[in-house]
Amino acid sequence: MSCSVHDAVRLERLGIPTAAIGTEPFVDEALEQARVLGMPAYRMVLLPHPVQLLTTPELHALADAALPEIVARLVVQADRSGKGSGCSQTP
Repeated sequence: MSCSVHDAVRLERLGIPTAAIGTEPFVDEALEQARVLGMPAYRMVLLPHPVQLLTTPELHALADAALPEIVARLVVQADRSGKGSGCSQTP
């Protein structure tokens, strides 16, 4: 997940909105990576873990549930102040 966070932070600094996606067990690593890269307020879209055991219809349902948040991040300017922390979660 650290490469996803690293890429997302680089793009966000260029003014390009991102929606990096990861699974819940890796939230601490994602938060630390964002902090180290100077963007502690960066929030990933988090999905339940594990995803590899899901059937195709279950995976599609998970993606459908996450889609509104992903789209919102790509079309709405995020707070880039660096004052927040945490990641958002998709049920």
